[in-house]
Amino acid sequence: MKYSFLAKINKKGSALLLTLFFSALFLIMFGAIITYISTQHKAVQQEINRAQAINVAEAGVAYYRWHLAHLPDDYSSNTGEHVYKDRAGKNFGVYDVSVQQPSVGSTVAQITANAYPAEAPQVKGRVRALYGKPTLAHYAFLTNSNVWFGDTEKISGELHANGGVRMDGIGDSILSSAQQTYICGQEHGCNNEEKPGIWGTGQDASLWRLAVEPIDFNAILLNLETMKTDADADGIYLPDSGSFGYFVEFHANATLTIYTVTAVANAVDGYNGTKTVTESIDKTAWLAVPNYENIPLPHNGLIFLEDDVWVSGQVNGRVTLAAARLPDGSFERADIYLQNDLTYITHDGHDVLGLIGQEDILATFQCESDLIIDASLIAVHGHVYRYYYQTTKKEPYKTYALRDKIKTYGSIITNTTWTWSWVTTDGGPVTSGFQNTETVYDPNLTYAAPPSFPTENQYVFISWEELELKEGMGFIDARAKRPIVKVVSEKVGRLLGNSPNERRTYEKRTIELLENTRNFAYIGLAYVLLLGSFVYLDVST
Repeated sequence: MKYSFLAKINKKGSALLLTLFFSALFLIMFGAIITYISTQHKAVQQEINRAQAINVAEAGVAYYRWHLAHLPDDYSSNTGEHVYKDRAGKNFGVYDVSVQQPSVGSTVAQITANAYPAEAPQVKGRVRALYGKPTLAHYAFLTNSNVWFGDTEKISGELHANGGVRMDGIGDSILSSAQQTYICGQEHGCNNEEKPGIWGTGQDASLWRLAVEPIDFNAILLNLETMKTDADADGIYLPDSGSFGYFVEFHANATLTIYTVTAVANAVDGYNGTKTVTESIDKTAWLAVPNYENIPLPHNGLIFLEDDVWVSGQVNGRVTLAAARLPDGSFERADIYLQNDLTYITHDGHDVLGLIGQEDILATFQCESDLIIDASLIAVHGHVYRYYYQTTKKEPYKTYALRDKIKTYGSIITNTTWTWSWVTTDGGPVTSGFQNTETVYDPNLTYAAPPSFPTENQYVFISWEELELKEGMGFIDARAKRPIVKVVSEKVGRLLGNSPNERRTYEKRTIELLENTRNFAYIGLAYVLLLGSFVYLDVST
């Protein structure tokens, strides 16, 4: 048998080339796998560091939220850099917190915290949060007493009563009462009988809330003293007029004129909710107060007049007008009268008016039949109201006792009983006052109410934002998607709420998993090379 040495050489050479080809192929594949795993390892660690940085920044924001809960008007103390420790007392990171106090006419404070984790100080996190004190003007309607919304009344926005509520009207938001039950009297069509805190034929009962925390109306009185001081310092303050009161007229060009009312209409009989009174609250003549003609709105937005006040016109800007004689209780309390339209130039939050009457805010006897009032109204001791005038008498009662419609845009806050309309029988037609009423809430008022408007006590969360992070020489958009190992950031977000060692345990296990995967790749590569060697040796023999 003939044997070719050349054929043997060709066979060995082919096998060697095949072995080298597959070895190189597997080497490239596993090299790519190792590179990918290494990259993922670094990405996971970076994600953990970033999540920790954000956690530390959030801790800075939460700290200053706690600070404001105890010192609500202090926006500078304890700002700056702080060390943040975990439950075990170990340094977890460092945050630097700063606060931007509310602007004029707002209750919103901005808290910003820059932070880095202790184990990776080169990684930065930045968080900004907004907290604000809701003003009482965030209610479309608020009363310290019982209230009845009739079937011709429409209310848009949140309502609250410290007393009981009979709701026969139309509402589109939460209606709450501080009472679980109350005694319903004849003024609400009852015979002194017990009723639920809210009852009636109107609105969706699923929106009703009973026995909620009452609103403290005494706090509103304390605000008047401060308003007087601030108005005298940097606003507009006038003492008693020495006549019937003042008339404030707002102009569309962001100015106003203050007049002294020199004459009023003939007195008429009206029922004020307690008794029949004979008086006139309709102005008929007035003279401009020297140096107060067409003047700009005050710098701090405050007007404080120690007399009764009529108000009308077009509001262009942010302003609060208070009528009060102080000290409270030493003089007859002041009222505010609504006789003519009072409107905003725009309804986008730029124009806001607060009216604070020490006693009442009253729609007058000779007010316009279709009356529009754009303002947030507060009757500190009395009520937002229109007296009951009998329509069966001679003129001028037949003309003025019954009006067509009143529409308010803003909020109504009244201490005692509120009403624009009167009926003589339960379910009967309106016999005095406005036949139709519409109360529309101004959504811009919650955190941007009129200047110095009363607020609730505690700051509440509004919004949270993770800001752009600076790392090295570049910027990273922290709000962009990070698809790599999303579960890591979700896990780290809960770390501080668990045991102190969980963070390190989780990171260790993650790293071990990645290292084991990499080791497996090395073993696979060694196996391929060994297999190639056996093939080479086999074909060589």
